[in-house]
Amino acid sequence: MKNKYQFISIILFFSVLQPNMVLGQDRNNSIKLSLKPKECVVYKEGDMCYATVRAKWSADLPASFCLFRTPGDVKLECWENVNEGQFVEELVMDEPMSFYLTSANSSEILIRETINLSWVHKKSSRPAMEAAP
Repeated sequence: MKNKYQFISIILFFSVLQPNMVLGQDRNNSIKLSLKPKECVVYKEGDMCYATVRAKWSADLPASFCLFRTPGDVKLECWENVNEGQFVEELVMDEPMSFYLTSANSSEILIRETINLSWVHKKSSRPAMEAAP
């Protein structure tokens, strides 16, 4: 008889736990983040890139989210109990930058996208020639 009650207790425990685990997995799989532009192009390697970055995100389920930018893990904006959001920022970059979304009450990264930096001409390894007088 004792084993029967233990079995029922275990079944009840997992029946309560399982929907929460599925909900968390579904939320992670249903979040989208898009950045425009996806790439910042400069004339030559080493130049600074100036861009207006637009981040848009959406989720199937409303929740509280925060948007961050790296390097530096800079918190840009947080939203409460919504399933979409957007953010616009003027940036000056000399390296790739990533944007990521977290749950507002956790530091776990739910989704990440990166703006890559590219150039038309590679930086020359030759020293610059001096102009003749």
